[in-house]
Amino acid sequence: MALPKIKHPIYAITIPSTQQQVNIRPFTVQEEKILLMARSSENSDDIVNSLKQIIKNCVVEKIDVDKLSTFDVEYLFIKLRAKSVGEVVDLEYSIPNSDPQEIIKFKINLDEVEIKNNINHKKKFTLHEDIGVSMRYPTINEIRSIDNMGTSDQSVLDVLIKCIDQIYDDDRVYDDFTNEELINFVNSLPLESMKNIRDFFETMPVVEHSITLKSKEGKDVEVTLRGLNNFFT
Repeated sequence: MALPKIKHPIYAITIPSTQQQVNIRPFTVQEEKILLMARSSENSDDIVNSLKQIIKNCVVEKIDVDKLSTFDVEYLFIKLRAKSVGEVVDLEYSIPNSDPQEIIKFKINLDEVEIKNNINHKKKFTLHEDIGVSMRYPTINEIRSIDNMGTSDQSVLDVLIKCIDQIYDDDRVYDDFTNEELINFVNSLPLESMKNIRDFFETMPVVEHSITLKSKEGKDVEVTLRGLNNFFT
């Protein structure tokens, strides 16, 4: 006789970069094991792979986690954590240059954490005269590749090139090109054109939450949390 199936609550959530609505379920014992293994690992690639596996398991619909942007992965995991373990997280903040070192303990509600959008951000923009590009957001694997190779101009440029989705001019849109053609195209751009591409990355949406704390002296301390490490350490 088959054992009974456990029913889990289902929550609707919107993927930030695509605005696609999907359904998620809370962590089970299986995901908690994956998370514990990730926490015990000193390999950042193992941690990233664990996060992606958890998201893949807990999103009811079939999605390609490898195509999600970095902030999609962070946002989905934070919301999954809130629905699975609890919305409130206990954190600590060390005030810089305090002597003796002052640590403020505080709580945040993960349900209040949202995506911060920059009003100057553009995914589509002109590079030179009538030639422009349409960009896609880098995946967490692509961001990891920069971390692994270092923030050299070449490693950053490699990711920039990969994130060009389309090229257009007054006559047509180009979306079928080889990587070699794309490299040659980028190498032929005037230097000032690269500023627009770098601005795209620097103004991308980000998972961010700001809070005002009080020091022992009663002074306001502004703290901005950004990225998974800030929300869980």
